[in-house]
Amino acid sequence: MTPGAWRARTATGGSGRTGRPGPSRRGFLGMTAGLALGGTGLLTACSSSDSGSRVADRHKDGILRIGVAAAPSSLNPLDSGAEVTRWIAEPVMESLYAYDDQLNSVPLLADGEPEVSPDQLTWTVRIKSGIVWHNGDPFTVDDVVATLTHMLDMSAGSEWITYMLGYVGSFEKADERTVRIRLAKPYGLLRSHLTNLPVTHKDFVSRKDTMMGTGPFRLDRYVPAQSFTMSKFDRYHGGQYRAPFADMPAGAAFNGIEYTVFTDGNTRAVSLKQGKVDLITAPAQTTVPILEKEKGVAVVTAVAPLDVLTYVMIEREPFNDPDFRKAIAYSMDRDGVLQRVYGGKGKPGQGPIGPGELGYDAGLTVFPATPDLAKAREHLDRAKTTKRSFTLTVGASQTVRDIAQVLVAGWDKIGVKVTIEQLAGGPWSNKWLSRDYDMLMNTFMSGFTSGPANYLTLAPASSTNVLACGYKNPVVDQAIDTVWQTTDTAARTAALKTVDRALAEDAVIFPPVYPELIVAQRRELSPLNAAQLKVCRLSPQTLSFTG
Repeated sequence: MTPGAWRARTATGGSGRTGRPGPSRRGFLGMTAGLALGGTGLLTACSSSDSGSRVADRHKDGILRIGVAAAPSSLNPLDSGAEVTRWIAEPVMESLYAYDDQLNSVPLLADGEPEVSPDQLTWTVRIKSGIVWHNGDPFTVDDVVATLTHMLDMSAGSEWITYMLGYVGSFEKADERTVRIRLAKPYGLLRSHLTNLPVTHKDFVSRKDTMMGTGPFRLDRYVPAQSFTMSKFDRYHGGQYRAPFADMPAGAAFNGIEYTVFTDGNTRAVSLKQGKVDLITAPAQTTVPILEKEKGVAVVTAVAPLDVLTYVMIEREPFNDPDFRKAIAYSMDRDGVLQRVYGGKGKPGQGPIGPGELGYDAGLTVFPATPDLAKAREHLDRAKTTKRSFTLTVGASQTVRDIAQVLVAGWDKIGVKVTIEQLAGGPWSNKWLSRDYDMLMNTFMSGFTSGPANYLTLAPASSTNVLACGYKNPVVDQAIDTVWQTTDTAARTAALKTVDRALAEDAVIFPPVYPELIVAQRRELSPLNAAQLKVCRLSPQTLSFTG
C-alpha cells in the first residue's frame, strides 16, 4: 500500500477517532458518571420529549443529518478505501457491482454478470445505458477505463494498486458499452474489487476536492474538516435503491444529507441525544452506556471486518525467535483490551481473521483471553534470544494507544520492557513499507475494499509480498495464492482457515481483539441495514424518517 493511501487511512487510525490530545480516559469516566448521577450537564441537558419535538420540527426540511468523527484529507475514494472517505462517498458514488442484503455481488452500474474466458484471464463487463453523472454527462465505458487507469497509476498513490498489481495486466474499451479487462494470471478476487471500487467521471479521477458520481445524492459543497452538504439527484437511475423507494422520486427518501464533523466523541453523543443529528459514527466508549439508556436513541453494533493490525518483524531480533514470539502472545492481555478499550463489545483475538470476515474459525483457541504468565515465562526461558525489550509502533489514534498501554503493562509482568512509538499516518505507513519495525499495530476497517473479508491483513505473511514480515511457510504461501486466485468460495474459505491457524500457532499475526462496529442513531430514523453494516456500509441513501 502506498504511503499516501495509508496517510489518508490512518490519519484517524482507521477508527474514526483523532489523535488529538484530550481529557484522560479515567477523568472522562468520572465526568460522565457524575453527569449521569447528577441529572444535569452535558449528556443530560434535555429530556427525551424535548429532543423528540426538536427532531420532528427539524425533519420537516427533509434533511438527514449525520455526525462523523473526522473528515478525509482527500475526497477521492479512488485513492483510499478508508471509512472516513467512503462514509461520505456512499450516497454519491457507485460501483459496477454492489452487495445485496445477503452480501451477494449484484449488478449496479454493470449490465449483468461479467463474461469470464475459460482460462480466467479475460473479463468482459457491459455497462447500463441511460445513466448520467451529476453534471449531466452520460455514463460511458470511457469513465470505467479512466477509473481503472487511475487505480493502476503508481504516481497517483491509490490504495487499490496494492490489490491489483501483478494481476491486472490491461483494460480496454471494447465498444461503447463494454470494457474488457485482461489479467496476467487468474484473479478470483477481481469480482470483489469490482463490487467495492467506486467508478468516477473520467474528468474527475484525479480530483481530490470534490466527488462526481451517479448516486442518488450529489455533493453540492463542503467546508474542509467541517461539513459536507448533499442534495437529492432528481435524474437518478434507480439502481439498487429502486425497490425500497419505488414510489419516491429519484429513489431516495430525503431532500438532502448533511455530514458534520465532530472530532470530540462527547460532542457527537450530545448532538445525537439532543436531536441535532440523526446518526453518529464511532461513539466514544465512555458515552455508549449513557446513550443505551436514552429512549430516543438506539446504539447499533455489528460484527464487521474491523481489524487491529498486529505484525512482528521476524527478520530481526527478538521476534526472529519463535519462543519469544509465543511468550509475547501468551502474555497478551486480550480481555483487558476488550473490556477497557472496547467496553466488552467484541471478542478476544487469536489469528488475523476475525468473526466478521470470511474464513473465521470460531474453534481456533491458541491463546487464552487472560494472560497465561506461566506459559509465557516457559517460552521466554527457552528462547535463544537474550533480548528482553522491543518497540511497539502504533498509529495516531487514541484507541490504538490505549490498546498499547494495556498490552505493555502485561508484558512488563514477564520482564519484557516495551517502548511505545506513536506515529502519524505517513510515518507509520513508511515504517510498514520499509519493514522497519519490531512490532507494528493499528486499526483497520476493510469493508469498503474487500467486503466481508480482509485480504490485505494477510499480505505480510506471504514471503513474496512487498510487505513481507520475513515469515517463510510454503503451505501458507500456497494458501494465500489460492485465496487471491480462486473463484471457488469454499476453496477460498478453506485456504483462509489454513492461513489463519498457521499464523496464530506460529505467533506471526496475533491481534489482541476483534472489535465490533458501533454507531448510534435516533429512533425517528429507520433502522440501519444490519446486512450492509457487516461490510461497514451505513447506506444512508436507503434510510427514511419514521416519525
